[in-house]
Amino acid sequence: MVTRFIDEPITVHVSKEFKPTAFIWRKRLYRVIDILYWWREPAEWWNGEAVSLLIRVNAECRSQGTYELRRGSSGWYLHRMLD
Repeated sequence: MVTRFIDEPITVHVSKEFKPTAFIWRKRLYRVIDILYWWREPAEWWNGEAVSLLIRVNAECRSQGTYELRRGSSGWYLHRMLD
């Protein structure tokens, strides 16, 4: 599996249960088909960093792909694309 590091800001739409249902990246809407798993990554709290939540999803725009979404203290980011 090949991963591409992106780390660009995105807009994420979430359900009532706070699960991502879609995200907008580079003016395109990606619909979340499946949440594969999620985890938290520790941060350097002594430098004021917050813990990040990462969610790996299958999503579809023109074709289906796997993406990692990251929620940090400053918002949502498309962290990685997986091929």
